[in-house]
Amino acid sequence: MKSLLIWTVIVFSPAASALAAAAPCQASLPAGTIIRIFPDEKLVAGKAFGPVIFTVTPDVRLFPNRPVVIPRGSKVLGNLMESKQAGRLVGRAQTQIVLTSILTADSCEYPIDAKVLEAGRYTANRDGVIVGRNHARRDLLELLFPPTTIYQLIRIPSRGPSLVIDLETPITIKLTEPLTAESAVSRAEAAPSLPVPSTPSPARLGCAGSRVQTPPWPGGSDVFYPIRNRTPYQARLYLNGRPVRLLPPCYGPTMLIAFRSNFRLTAAAVLATRDGQTQVRLQIVPNENQDGWDIVDESQ
Repeated sequence: MKSLLIWTVIVFSPAASALAAAAPCQASLPAGTIIRIFPDEKLVAGKAFGPVIFTVTPDVRLFPNRPVVIPRGSKVLGNLMESKQAGRLVGRAQTQIVLTSILTADSCEYPIDAKVLEAGRYTANRDGVIVGRNHARRDLLELLFPPTTIYQLIRIPSRGPSLVIDLETPITIKLTEPLTAESAVSRAEAAPSLPVPSTPSPARLGCAGSRVQTPPWPGGSDVFYPIRNRTPYQARLYLNGRPVRLLPPCYGPTMLIAFRSNFRLTAAAVLATRDGQTQVRLQIVPNENQDGWDIVDESQ
């Protein structure tokens, strides 16, 4: 009996692992779902720019005692589109965080449309811009109160209160569009194992010429467009602001399904340096055959 149980475990273990490996990205959330996150770095309005990463703190569930949809520890990716300090006489500090996707531990990236509702004691307006606080009443009272009048006159050129979101500031976001499994991008599939250049300075490298010919258009349809990454960086491709593919260095062409109506393509890359992460400016230009696009370094 014991030997039969052992053989049963041995036989069914590969099958179970195969089913687990074959399970695609299956998370799904309706619009209006509230998610609470914490920033992975200190954000100061006027000083912090570029891509930012947040961590989901509690498990996201649709119903109590049901399986977790988004586990805690997942990452929320975004960008600081606007960040400015408070004015010297008028104007509050403000920053706008644009959230692009949720990255789970199983390498599934879900594009999202979400807005920030509040960040600690700061609130956001209708456009999702976090607005700092001011001390107008207090400053007026101190200006009219004789013992502090001179001090207030001296500090008039100073700026208003800073907007600081530290590592312990809870941020509440709300999904404005449903999160669906069909829109998910699996990083394991989007970035296959390819040989990576072994030279120490990838920024000085250039991709070789057209090693792969552009594939023909399928059936005369105009919804398939070949994209090539002609840079030595790992580039993230965005379609209308949503991440759709993670392209390895010098990779392509790959086929991207686009809309028949107007659409916008952008690309970004992050280079790790001794001083931290540096965002590399990339641009998308038509290829030499004028039937697709190439991702190239903007500085070249």
